[in-house]
Amino acid sequence: MEIDTDRGRAAMGTTAQRVDGQAKTVVTSATAFAEYAAGGRARRTEIVVSAHEREGVPDHFGRVFYQPILAAIEVAARAEDPAAVLAEAVEAAELTGQPRAYEEVAAGFLAWWRKARLAAVDCGATVLRVGGVELTVAPHLAARGRSGGLQVVLFHLKEAPLTRDGANAALRVLAVCADDLLAGAEPLVVDLRRAREYRLARNTNVDNLDAWLTAEAAAYASHWHSTAP
Repeated sequence: MEIDTDRGRAAMGTTAQRVDGQAKTVVTSATAFAEYAAGGRARRTEIVVSAHEREGVPDHFGRVFYQPILAAIEVAARAEDPAAVLAEAVEAAELTGQPRAYEEVAAGFLAWWRKARLAAVDCGATVLRVGGVELTVAPHLAARGRSGGLQVVLFHLKEAPLTRDGANAALRVLAVCADDLLAGAEPLVVDLRRAREYRLARNTNVDNLDAWLTAEAAAYASHWHSTAP
């Protein structure tokens, strides 16, 4: 998809190629960008500073904190006993804050998964360029519903509830990338700790949403460069 540049907005397009690490390119995940776009001043600064701290540190606390429970969810979604799979992940949690976080995420996933009655399927990943920012878009899950409809899903794992603006940002990124991720899939965001689903409203003004996201990408890039060590 290309955003109308004649109306003063930058292009928004997908590419399956890996980011080349050019000095002028800023890279972040779709979920981090969505949280940044919807965040207040202090939270936005925290997100960018934390991203600098994690850069080049594969085992950084902030990078690995949720990895085990996300891996367990991927297995649980295909398991006959998803609760048992997640219980093992909760039991193995050992970093500060992990046990309670994993318990809440696991409980929320099970509540949502049992109600949604979906079947996990495979999907791809891609990169979305918005202005000077490269967003890595890798769904946490893809699923097929009882009626055959496909969904690509991003999870909100944080203790603070997901905001509607944050959900809309993530949903729009998924929607733009849908064909690269899983052809025909609809975007879905789930606030896991609260087992709450978010979808884009039918009356969403996509032009305004894209303009906002493009502006937020410019803000993120500027914030990134101004806080570089």
